Amino acid sequence: MLKFTRDLITSLGELPTDQDFSFVHFASNVEVASTLDSAKQAVKTLNQLKYTGGKTNLVGAIDSCQTTLANSPLDRTNLMLIITDGAPSVPEDPAAKATAAATDAKTAGTFIIPVLIEEPSYQTAEKRFLENNISSDGQVFVADFDGLSSLQDVLFEQVTCQA
Repeated sequence: MLKFTRDLITSLGELPTDQDFSFVHFASNVEVASTLDSAKQAVKTLNQLKYTGGKTNLVGAIDSCQTTLANSPLDRTNLMLIITDGAPSVPEDPAAKATAAATDAKTAGTFIIPVLIEEPSYQTAEKRFLENNISSDGQVFVADFDGLSSLQDVLFEQVTCQA
């Protein structure tokens, strides 16, 4: 997953437009790892992240990410790429709270693009939840860990079309 994210940021960083990247690392707990850095600095930060395991605090991830975007230049489109391996599982009433957090972010003008790490051939409840409640356009990109690299080009296109 780190290689996939690093490669995607590097590709996006080569675009001839102004852009900044933030990282929010989430599991049971949420940590803002960086706020509005260059692609080069974002990759450095990414290289320092460690897998922590735990539950899926999608509420905290969306809220924290939206907070980092509050200081972005007004002339830029805010995009939130959420890479997760499951449906929200914390805090209490996680689905309703994640839906509300995503709605607030979208209302503020942020375009949300979910990526679900799982077996792509399955039509799961997690995918439907992300499609119906989190994604800005109803799309969810699905891959297993081995297939993440195949998503890079399509996500690059999705991000550049929204920016």
